[in-house]
Amino acid sequence: MSTLGSTAAVEGSPRSLADELRGWPDERLARLLQARPDLATPIPPDLGVLTARAGVRLSVLRALENIDAFTLAALEGLVVSEATTSYGDLVTLMGGHDIRAALERLRDLALVWGDDDALHVVGAVREVLGSHPAGLGRPAAVCLARHSDRQVQPVAEAIGVAGMPGLLELFADRSRLEELLDRAGEEERKVLAALAVGPPLGQVRDALRLTPVDSPVRWLLAHGLLVAVDNGTVELPREVGLLVRGAAPLGDVRPDPPALVTSTPAGVDATAAHAAADVVAKTEALLEQWSAEPPGVLRAGGVGVRDLKRASQLIAASEQVAALLMEVAAAAGLLDQSPDFDPLWLPTPAYDGWLGMPTELRWTMLARGWLGLARLPRLVGERGDRDKAAAPLGPDVDWPAAPAERRRVLDVLLETRAGAAAAPDSVTALLRWRAPRRGGRLRESLPAWTLEEAETLGLTGRGGLASFARLLLTGTDRESARSLGALLPDPLDHVLVQPDLTVVAPGPLERGLARDLALVADVESTGGATVYRVSEASVRRALDAGRAASDVHELFRAHSRTAVPQALTYLVDDVARRHGRLRVGTAASYLRCDDEALLNEVLAARKTAGLKLRRLAPTVVTSALPVGEVLDVLRSLGYAPAAEAADGALLVAAAQPRRTPLRHRPARHTDVVLAEEQSRLAVTALRAGDVAARAARRTPATPASRTSTADTLAFLQDAARERRQVWIGYVDAQGRATSRVVEPRSVEGGFVAAYDYLRGEDRTFAVHRITGVAPVEEGD
Repeated sequence: MSTLGSTAAVEGSPRSLADELRGWPDERLARLLQARPDLATPIPPDLGVLTARAGVRLSVLRALENIDAFTLAALEGLVVSEATTSYGDLVTLMGGHDIRAALERLRDLALVWGDDDALHVVGAVREVLGSHPAGLGRPAAVCLARHSDRQVQPVAEAIGVAGMPGLLELFADRSRLEELLDRAGEEERKVLAALAVGPPLGQVRDALRLTPVDSPVRWLLAHGLLVAVDNGTVELPREVGLLVRGAAPLGDVRPDPPALVTSTPAGVDATAAHAAADVVAKTEALLEQWSAEPPGVLRAGGVGVRDLKRASQLIAASEQVAALLMEVAAAAGLLDQSPDFDPLWLPTPAYDGWLGMPTELRWTMLARGWLGLARLPRLVGERGDRDKAAAPLGPDVDWPAAPAERRRVLDVLLETRAGAAAAPDSVTALLRWRAPRRGGRLRESLPAWTLEEAETLGLTGRGGLASFARLLLTGTDRESARSLGALLPDPLDHVLVQPDLTVVAPGPLERGLARDLALVADVESTGGATVYRVSEASVRRALDAGRAASDVHELFRAHSRTAVPQALTYLVDDVARRHGRLRVGTAASYLRCDDEALLNEVLAARKTAGLKLRRLAPTVVTSALPVGEVLDVLRSLGYAPAAEAADGALLVAAAQPRRTPLRHRPARHTDVVLAEEQSRLAVTALRAGDVAARAARRTPATPASRTSTADTLAFLQDAARERRQVWIGYVDAQGRATSRVVEPRSVEGGFVAAYDYLRGEDRTFAVHRITGVAPVEEGD
């Protein structure tokens, strides 16, 4: 590899950013590319192109997102000066604070260049920071540029200066401006103080009218301390704002970050572990339901409002939580839309593997999916530009920067001691100081949303980062799962059946028992214990799924720690006795029943008239409606019909789980990261391209004329020993003569091993093909 820092050094003060970058050592250039990776994508051919990229507005915007409030204030101080600024002047603007580290940070990011006596900012910085840096107005000369001499003359006469030139001279003389300010009354000073805090613009009627002087604002306009932008807006000139601010020209500049407010609540890990188990259970319940009854995909993408409401009712949580679980399941690869013409939201084959994992491993998959989720679930329900509410899993909640913003919040929590909880407001304040220009319009909302989602998903408990979540962020998934598993209670193999037909699960149940119980009973409440209720409808659901009455009795007998109440036994037997006495098949549909009296009762009922029943035989009746509708009507009337297959066998109603293949999604690179080795290679290529580009502007004299072999060897050996670049004339195997800049490494055996700056790679040259050599002159 080549080290060209010494040869690229520029004597004296740099004349431009490009000159300064050429004088940087390779290590510093590599750090620049790592801090601003967009500059190296793709790798620029030389330092001139790198400098041009560093001054592009979008690149500067990205760079400003990664500087803290104090460093940003220093940059604004340089912009406020409008011209070159010395280090001492900047210290004064910063209220006397030590700015050396902040200034070096700005230099390392190639936002500021030059010696301490003449500091310059990259041109695009002024454009990005706008016309009101640090909340100050524009300079007086800019504010007055659109005013005619006739408009300015009354102001000049009021303060005793000669027209526009005299007015501008007054603004440039601080002592004279102070004298004018001393003439302002108390009310006028209040107006100035309010505008000096920022923003420097105010609204007033007839701003272009200077007389009569009937208000504080009108007095300030008449004396030039405020300038009318238009007939409804006034502006406080920058010189006046700096004077009013006094000892704090750039406002409240704080060199140190705000302190993080923490507390030590009890039970952080236990609370987080309970939430983690709960989110796994709710995700399973949601996807199990969607396996049997998948919702459709909206035309614009996402899940509809009705399906979202059903999901929230199913898992007994808010719609925001339901939307979060949908998004996390999709991010974890457990949920996707089918490739059909009318697509549905269905679990993927990976869901079956996820079901077979222990709870702790299932949680790590969900948590890892959330960390990498390039979407903001909290935007669900928000109305966008088209006044249409964003749907879960829809395109309107895409937010490519979400993983990076999420990680910033969690990194703050990692800084707290184990078991400590950080106050949300202090987390937001700290992040605001660390990156005041990051986050866009959601800058204030993102930290709070992230903390809420982390609490819901079990990464935090009572505001503190759980121990297993720390391992997830700093260690491996296995370590995190092991830590979480130690906190989770062992799955229970028993329940408590109550006389009121409720079943209490005092903790998490074994998976098989939980699924059987969910089939025969409905969840009534959740929490530390889950309460189920057995009803006629739930028992019928189990019988429709192929369970026999004996299976239901055995379920409660084998797993209840309390005596099975007689009322439950009677309920199961009664539903089983009536279940299947009526049979429904396809005619469109038919009813078959061996009990003629029961069939007569059905035919006589007024509410079955809509079924359009017609008797074919004493025990057979047909209907014009589909089987499903006939079953629903009869069940609503209190009957217990069962569906019948074409061969007369009982049709089991258990839905077959449906799956869809996971679609391929291209990786979304939200934050480009340049590895250390990549940055080092990029700098080598940059140096090579820069040398070649500058040398190409000069025509070497010697390589064009042939030199003797002995002279060539001696010259190249000296160059290899001193590690310097040289020109060579070379004829390749095809007879093409070229001139190129190389850095010889070794000369032996009739060959020269050298770094070729034309190709940007190491290669070997045959000595007998070298037609001439010459030094690369200083400045090439």
